[in-house]
Amino acid sequence: MKTQKRLVQFVIKTSKFCNLRCRYCYEYSELGNRTAIAPEQLEQMYRHIYNYYSQLDHPTQIDFVWHGGEPLLHSPDFYWKTFDLQQQIFGELAGSISNAVQTNLTVLNKERIRLLRDGFDSVGVSVDLFGGLRVDRTGIDSLPIVLANMDRLQAENIPFGCITVLTKLNLPYLREIYRFYEQMNLSFRLLPLFKGSFDGQHDGFEISPYEVLDAFCKLVDLWLESDRIVTSQPLIDHIEEILYRYSSDFQPFFYDKSEWESIFLVNTNGEVYSYADAYAGLSHGNIFTTSLEDLIKGEAHQQVIAAAEERMLATCSTCPFFGSCSGYPVAEGSGEYNELDETGAIRCIVTKGVLQHIEYRFKQAGIINPLTGKLSLDRLAIAEKSLALSCPK
Repeated sequence: MKTQKRLVQFVIKTSKFCNLRCRYCYEYSELGNRTAIAPEQLEQMYRHIYNYYSQLDHPTQIDFVWHGGEPLLHSPDFYWKTFDLQQQIFGELAGSISNAVQTNLTVLNKERIRLLRDGFDSVGVSVDLFGGLRVDRTGIDSLPIVLANMDRLQAENIPFGCITVLTKLNLPYLREIYRFYEQMNLSFRLLPLFKGSFDGQHDGFEISPYEVLDAFCKLVDLWLESDRIVTSQPLIDHIEEILYRYSSDFQPFFYDKSEWESIFLVNTNGEVYSYADAYAGLSHGNIFTTSLEDLIKGEAHQQVIAAAEERMLATCSTCPFFGSCSGYPVAEGSGEYNELDETGAIRCIVTKGVLQHIEYRFKQAGIINPLTGKLSLDRLAIAEKSLALSCPK
């Protein structure tokens, strides 16, 4: 019997080659490397993915996220051909396939506009707005051309969202960043600075876990102040977790990596990693040469699962939010913005702290009734912001 459709994403590093030299990029040492995944390798990957998910007893949504380097440095024909190949290989599952691209949006012409409009199902644009860290090979800030190309996308009615990397240099501009996306009517993810490619790469703009927490809490307050809906991650997920925790239909939910893993990263050489490992940890094996079933059931993947479960057991089991927060941030998140206590357990500084702040603000605003421990307002109305929520500025 068919059950609810599940989602899996394959983040594919088509090539590390890039026309920018963003000072914080975790691929920095390889940005001049033109080695790319070949169409024949993609074909093998597709066959292994199809063979695995077509045999499951529940439907699966399979998302391919094309990453780099800069993925749009490939010719549009590369993607049109691989989209056709997907249709051929996935057959009856083709309707459950989608393709997204994450781009720096600096190389845009008529052919690429058509690709973004008619080929990809979703588009992500990397732009920081402040800080001047996203530069080309000559050190020139890429922001003006990216903003101009964002206007071109909107003029072509191509929907897109954005990712802004949080660093010490743009921390003072959090309100301006939020207002920009609010005025542009764009969704965005605020992504804390990820570990670099070499020691000292982030000197001068690295941030602490507590600075990340403070930034996310400010984002919560900006969301509450706003009269418009701004879809900002991870903020929206955390708001939903608190709303769910206090809803009448609350049933605890826990992340189980052994039962279902929703994100796999595929490096240019075909090596597959869990999201938490991001090329530096234990590879599950090579998806160009090995079936996905063998990778998932393999010893390396079982070790990664055990490590994630140990992190959750040590950290999440005593957290009051565990069950509304599934534990995913500890199981799969970056360890850079947490600390270890005296027992070796992770202190979940950012996620737990943000959930505490949302809970406090919602109680302050009367959204959560402190006497009944339930929502005072309709959950959907809150999520859609159809009611004016008060919050101290």
